[in-house]
Amino acid sequence: MSRVSLRVRLLAAALLAALAFSLPHSSAGAAAPPEPSARPPRWELQFEVTHDLRLIQIDTEMYWFMTYLVTNRTGEDQIFVPNAILATDAGDIIKDGEVPYEVTERLVKMMKNPFLESKNQVIGQLKHGRENARESLFIWKAGTLEDVRDVRVFVGGLSSDTQVVKDPVSGKDVVVRKHLAREYDCPGNPLAEPAKAVRLRRQHWIMR
Repeated sequence: MSRVSLRVRLLAAALLAALAFSLPHSSAGAAAPPEPSARPPRWELQFEVTHDLRLIQIDTEMYWFMTYLVTNRTGEDQIFVPNAILATDAGDIIKDGEVPYEVTERLVKMMKNPFLESKNQVIGQLKHGRENARESLFIWKAGTLEDVRDVRVFVGGLSSDTQVVKDPVSGKDVVVRKHLAREYDCPGNPLAEPAKAVRLRRQHWIMR
């Protein structure tokens, strides 16, 4: 690995560390990451990955995607607005859903799951009870794929837990929210086996 490539890799690793709690405009090491509250949140949705993170090619483009099941067991209906960020040690930070509508539609059809819905279809009221669980997916247009070894997904919209903390740069109060972090090992070139799910290393709750 060249000196320039090593520098990029180290900078990306620092960026991933910052994203773990991601105070606005913060940098790694600027502040201790806030911990999720020890008190039970007012509400929290159950999130289960049903088809884990992997690559797929649609036409000439590569996309990361995963499917999931979300269940509301809070005792009352909740508003569900799913969102997820995918970050890699190559320096990419990608918001879900920023893909053509036709790509989402094609991928939903390719999964051959009659219960699978697009992100836009599941946004809104999520009724209480297992019988009202919804299946959907996150899709990200892939960025750099060469020599990617660390991929992380941060899922929001699952919990009411929020905290007000000081931005270490501006000194202003900012709100951080509870996210589910999923960390993946992606040894070698993910393009070698694009249909194979990358290996989940750890799942845990964070504030960002």
